[in-house]
Amino acid sequence: MKVAIPCNKEKMLVPLDQAEIILLYDDSDKSIKENDNMGYGSKEATMSMILGEAPDVIAVKEGIMCPGSYMMSQGSIKYALVKSDSANDIIANKEYENAKDELEEVVFAEND
Repeated sequence: MKVAIPCNKEKMLVPLDQAEIILLYDDSDKSIKENDNMGYGSKEATMSMILGEAPDVIAVKEGIMCPGSYMMSQGSIKYALVKSDSANDIIANKEYENAKDELEEVVFAEND
């Protein structure tokens, strides 16, 4: 299983538009690949970059995605609603294992 984690340089989970790197963890061989986020500044552009890597799962929390990035990713990726902020903790605790096909709207809704 390939897991995408949008991170800052400190490898902490951040909203898609603030992700400086996309960390890709492959649990089959325990490899970690870091890609600079060419979509930095835009949640949709970042999601497009993530989908281009064809991961199975993306690690998310409330506020990570927006309605647009959620809609463009539906059906292409599963969503792991994680508790940790650290990419290392997400990986170590296998928080991606119970990924779902859909999220409740509160997770991706934009608050005014």
